Amino acid sequence: MLLFKGPKWPTGFANEVRAAEEVVRKDIAAGRAPRFDERIWKRHKSAFIAAQHGKCGYCEVSSLNHPGAVEHYAPKSAIQELAAEGAELAPTATVHKRKTRTLCDTGYWWLAYNWDNWLFACERCNSAWKRGLFPIREKRRMLPPRRGMKETPLLLNPFGTVEPSDHLCFSRVGQVSTRDHSDHGDATIQVCGLDRESLRRVREGIAADTYRHVDRLFVGLLERNVRKAHDAVDDLLSLGTETRAHAGMVRSIVRAQLGLPWTDLKRLLPLTGL
Repeated sequence: MLLFKGPKWPTGFANEVRAAEEVVRKDIAAGRAPRFDERIWKRHKSAFIAAQHGKCGYCEVSSLNHPGAVEHYAPKSAIQELAAEGAELAPTATVHKRKTRTLCDTGYWWLAYNWDNWLFACERCNSAWKRGLFPIREKRRMLPPRRGMKETPLLLNPFGTVEPSDHLCFSRVGQVSTRDHSDHGDATIQVCGLDRESLRRVREGIAADTYRHVDRLFVGLLERNVRKAHDAVDDLLSLGTETRAHAGMVRSIVRAQLGLPWTDLKRLLPLTGL
């Protein structure tokens, strides 16, 4: 995963959603299932695709390979929990025996038209894996949730403030795992199926290239070879550019192998004294 800079709220957005918000508020007050106007977030799908450089906010797969949808980070309706993890059936990428149970039918309805609760997600992450799952740190959660309550979401948010590279690690073959037993990392991998084999295969070549450049950098530093070290850093910076495929994985590998945040990579060479 990668942190993106969220798209700006459109001019007049509050007026655009006011009537739809009122419908939902009245439904909740009357004890009815809230009615949502999905045409509203569909109209803004392109803004989130652009902000995410055409990539799913969870798995970073390119939108050129799937239609995707505007996803609600905090579920607008039913909240679920995982009953059976299931698995991906090769080579179809079909999710098999993954089961969820509904905790409550009414979710974070007041966030249905909240711009900051939207992101672009691929069909696999959105419909086959995440569904209505939304794990929190608190062992006892308020059900149904209420506006103004205090919760600590564990699912990493591509428009959030928690840096994914602090919580996710990737092997040389593109397999993902948690960093330092992170609850955020564990929840995100489990909820979004980031460890599914089809994703690992897509990431494998990029992971191998990233590790190769990290190895070159270490050699350059040990040999005090300025050119070799600079070239390795340049190659890493290129692979980790936010527009590139699986740049979040690249940055996580750099974080784990070099022990420094991505923003410090450019400043690495002066600090070595080369």
